Amino acid sequence: MGLRQPFGLYNIRTALLAFVLAPFLLIMITTAGFSLRQLEQTAETDMEEEIELIARSIRRPLSYALENGHEETLRRTVTSAGDIGRVYGVYVYDEQGNRITAQGPSNVQVQDIEAASLASRGSEQSAFEEIGGEAVFSYFMPLTDSGGRIHGLLQVTRRGSDFVQQIRAFRTRAISILAGSALLVLILVWIGYQRAIGRHIQSMGSGMATVASGRRDHRLDTEGPTELRFLSEGINRMLDSIVASEREITTRREREYQLKHQLHQAEKLAAIGRFAAGVAHELGTPLSVADGKAQRALRRATPEDAKTLQDIRQQLQRMERIIRQLMDFARPVTPEHREVRLTDLMQSSLQQVEEERRKQVVDIQVQASEAPCPALNADRLRLEQALINLLRNAVQATPNGLVRLSWHCTADAVQLVVEDNGPGIDPSIREQLLEPFVTTKPVGVGTGLGLAVVNAVVTEHGGRIDIGTSELGGARFDLTIPFQPPADSPSALNAPEVTPNA
Repeated sequence: MGLRQPFGLYNIRTALLAFVLAPFLLIMITTAGFSLRQLEQTAETDMEEEIELIARSIRRPLSYALENGHEETLRRTVTSAGDIGRVYGVYVYDEQGNRITAQGPSNVQVQDIEAASLASRGSEQSAFEEIGGEAVFSYFMPLTDSGGRIHGLLQVTRRGSDFVQQIRAFRTRAISILAGSALLVLILVWIGYQRAIGRHIQSMGSGMATVASGRRDHRLDTEGPTELRFLSEGINRMLDSIVASEREITTRREREYQLKHQLHQAEKLAAIGRFAAGVAHELGTPLSVADGKAQRALRRATPEDAKTLQDIRQQLQRMERIIRQLMDFARPVTPEHREVRLTDLMQSSLQQVEEERRKQVVDIQVQASEAPCPALNADRLRLEQALINLLRNAVQATPNGLVRLSWHCTADAVQLVVEDNGPGIDPSIREQLLEPFVTTKPVGVGTGLGLAVVNAVVTEHGGRIDIGTSELGGARFDLTIPFQPPADSPSALNAPEVTPNA
């Protein structure tokens, strides 16, 4: 089952937006709003100062024309000032508050009494007024003659909508810039998150999904920021620990199973051994007596009786061989390790089966190792017994056939191979073939103890036996025997140190 991807609302992305980007944008908007307000006030002040500068620029010529009675100059000056786009109206009053000349709407000018009052104060003043439903900004400046006496009043006006429109335009531009900046910051943060964090987290999620799908050997990429690399390395170490623990548990289970199997086999073999020892002991003496009497009777027997006695002795000898096999299987053996030369071992084993080989008309090929093999540290008699059993089985399975005996050496063991061109062994019974009393021979021909003895000898020497199919077409038995018995073999403590030589 794959690893479920986190689709909840609360994740690193939303946490970054909520706890980093949102406060940043809030601070930026608050700061921008405060700054915008300050800029609006500055813009309003600048607009007022523009009207004041216009009033100051025409104050002197108006004062001079008013003092000398130049009405035309007054009119032209007022008209030229009124033509300025930012000016709504220009009005000139005498010291009694009477309007002398004007440029602009008449409803914006002040009353005579108010104009006289403003002129008498002798100071510059400004004010916003609601006139005719429209906001108007007026700037008042007294006009003085050459002697400094106030003899008139100048009023310069500007629509309040000019202030509103300019501030609104300024505010729109500022908000647009702020929104664009916020969007740009959001995009940059999103891209930065994806490149610096998001893609590495997605890679970690994909890696964990791969592990969860069954690929326990997969590991996360250790890339990205230090914290994510540390997390990936920690997860990889955890996965390594899990795999190591699972491997250790599997090994322990296999070892436990093997021990239980070995214990079961040992108990079964012990029971069979006790039974075989009892049978062999009870039958051994009567068979020896019968064989001895048959031998003595043979000396005085007629030719016809002699043949019958020979058949009796032959069957008695067969029974004695079976009893010896039972005794060999049942008797506890402590191998006596000595230096064993492979050529001597092969020759003595072949001599033991020579008579049976001639009876069966079997050809035995011997293939020695190309490279000289060192001596074995082993029990020669037990190894010879194992080889004799294998050679005898091969000869019996291939009358008028071919048996091959070969060996070759590795760095720490020798491999002995016995194979034939007989009918071979059914793969379905190969695992049971090494157990006592299991045989492929007809009833009354084999006891099923030969291969059990071979297996016991190989186990005593810390080796193994493999059963397969020969290239000759029949069965193949491979015995792997180490040059030195391993430390956990049954006879390792009794084995003397042997220096291998060629």
